[in-house]
Amino acid sequence: HLLRETMTTIEAQLDPDLFIRIHRCHIVNLDRIKELQPWFNGEYVVSLTTGARLTLSRGYREKLHARLGH
Repeated sequence: HLLRETMTTIEAQLDPDLFIRIHRCHIVNLDRIKELQPWFNGEYVVSLTTGARLTLSRGYREKLHARLGH
């Protein structure tokens, strides 16, 4: 879908118990996260149940680890 809103606005409209921002370009459903794989420079690749692979940037890493209980 094409949306004409900022990621911050979209993030604020989503249920924080179900969705989390992992990068300036990506917000994901927590139930769709399959695994985290270490990548370069403290970044990780987030593999989703759909087969998609997205970059988890350093700035969002601690928040995601806390939500996943790592």
